[in-house]
Amino acid sequence: MELPVIFNDRYRLYKKIGEGGLAEVFKAQDMSLGRVVAVKVLRREYTRNPNFLVNFHREAQSAARLSNPYIVAVYDFGQHQHRPYIVLEYIPGSDLRTLIHEKGKLPVDQAVEFAIQICTAVGTAHRAGLVHGDLKPGNILVTAGRTAKVTDFGLARALGESAMDEGEVVWGTPAYFAPEQAAGDRVLPATDVYAIGIILYEMLTGRVPFVGVDDQDVARKQLYEPHIPVDRIDPSIPEPLARIVDAAMAKNPNERFITADHMREALIMYRQGSLSMTGYQPPQPPPVGSTAAGRPAARRRPTAAEAATAEGGFDVTLWLLGLIAVIAVMGLIPLFVAVYNAYAPLWLGSLAVPTPLPELQPGQVRVPDIVGVDADRARAGLDDLGLTMTIVGEAPHPSYPVFTVISQTIPAGAAVEAGSAVGVVLSQGPPLIELPDLSGVAVEEAERRLSEAGLVVQRYEEWSVERPGTVISQDPPPGSLVANQTLVTLVVSSGARIQVGANFGGQILLTAYEIPRLQFRPGEAIDLTFFWQATTPPAEAYHLFVYLTTPQGGIVSQVEGPPLGGTRPTSTWNIGEVIVDPYRLPIPPTTIAGDYQVRVGFLNPQTRIRLPILDPGRAEEDNLGALILRGVQVVQ
Repeated sequence: MELPVIFNDRYRLYKKIGEGGLAEVFKAQDMSLGRVVAVKVLRREYTRNPNFLVNFHREAQSAARLSNPYIVAVYDFGQHQHRPYIVLEYIPGSDLRTLIHEKGKLPVDQAVEFAIQICTAVGTAHRAGLVHGDLKPGNILVTAGRTAKVTDFGLARALGESAMDEGEVVWGTPAYFAPEQAAGDRVLPATDVYAIGIILYEMLTGRVPFVGVDDQDVARKQLYEPHIPVDRIDPSIPEPLARIVDAAMAKNPNERFITADHMREALIMYRQGSLSMTGYQPPQPPPVGSTAAGRPAARRRPTAAEAATAEGGFDVTLWLLGLIAVIAVMGLIPLFVAVYNAYAPLWLGSLAVPTPLPELQPGQVRVPDIVGVDADRARAGLDDLGLTMTIVGEAPHPSYPVFTVISQTIPAGAAVEAGSAVGVVLSQGPPLIELPDLSGVAVEEAERRLSEAGLVVQRYEEWSVERPGTVISQDPPPGSLVANQTLVTLVVSSGARIQVGANFGGQILLTAYEIPRLQFRPGEAIDLTFFWQATTPPAEAYHLFVYLTTPQGGIVSQVEGPPLGGTRPTSTWNIGEVIVDPYRLPIPPTTIAGDYQVRVGFLNPQTRIRLPILDPGRAEEDNLGALILRGVQVVQ
């Protein structure tokens, strides 16, 4: 294709920026809106192949259904001179593959952040009933602000479909194959989880777990060979994070995280320091004689004939299976009809004309049925018949894609003079829903309102001074216009009180603490309120210490002494009594801006021996016997 070229009087393609097996990608200018976009154009050799046309069209429809800040947005879909194209959000920067090649490997915190963003994007697809099927660093774009965006949902498969397409071509990339993909089995959300595990493995170590002389050799290793754990390659990688990678890369999909959302939650727990791997056993290499991919040997089920023989009579199961097969085949008939109606005009080079009516008069032509046909093909077909097309309006439609004809002013089959104009109304796609501002609304009420509007809701809790259970932010933001079934994420206040449940020496329980804000200036003080409870009568009058430290543990400020709650020593606390204990932790005026931690613990004032932490609960224990609470920021 010679550049520059203008598609449909709107998109000026002027630079090729990528290509794949099915399509080429160009940087382009949307001349109507004045923005830079990416245009993905199907290769010419596939434009007459109905299988590839269906797959390419499905890419646009699948991706357009997904709304998430970590997914490359789909703006438009159409055809130019019989070449289908998709208009995508243009992402300046590079892809994750390039970033890994440049850095060798990524810092642990950056790798985890990218993995959480990827899981967020792919989790959106899983909730929409889709599997990506070809996750790899080359399909993950990285913005200048270090945000990961997943692209190329063109191979996304409806849940439960086979990993093979109609031409027996395996979707995916061998280096990131799940074992079930290598074996040609069905793809699942757990298939994407495996690929994310390999991507995280590569980000942490700078290499993929399996390499071979060719794709078949790599696929064989995905099936049969165990991976080397990341913390054996680099002992500095935290052990809980290494176990997350192990779980994501389990050979048996039933042993992985069920969906990308589940893996995301594990990574967030790891990042917050609240991930417990107690009792966890990483996937083990398959023993000699085990089945492929380390999967447990499948229990052989008797065939229908065997079951009938065993019962000595009529086999109800066989009869039901036969009935289901008939229903399934009948259910495919509308699909075949829909595909034919959508693409037959393109294959035949002209529009389908209804059943012939009485003979036409000289100079007359018969109007074809163009409802449901893409506007470009409708216009081309009318031109072939000597007619013209005029757009008389646009309207939302629940099922017809954007720029599809939803009605025509002259009915199909009517006889008209050559050169006549046929007016059409084009689809604007499904009706858009304007998102309300839900800030401050109780989460139950917010979820009800969004569900009634036909939207999908997920919620996450976050510390906030707002009333617990109220919405503090939402994504997409208020006023956004979204389609039916779009995912809306609500961030809900967990309140200023943070539950902990830490056990000090089997004697004192820190049930919770309150912190009114998380940002402070030098010279201010941090107001903290602890809620203690004695589980057994404390043996001594312990002192409480509260430290403000750097992330490495250096003490910046401290308070130490008997707990202030009720001005009673710990040795007088009663079992089950809740001790409300307020403190002010000063921030020195010389403190530089940055991230800091609050650490607490008990000690014997005479011996200076700290009361051991038996269970840190939802917090984290440092290596000196102090409990690390939520981080705070000092700003200038």
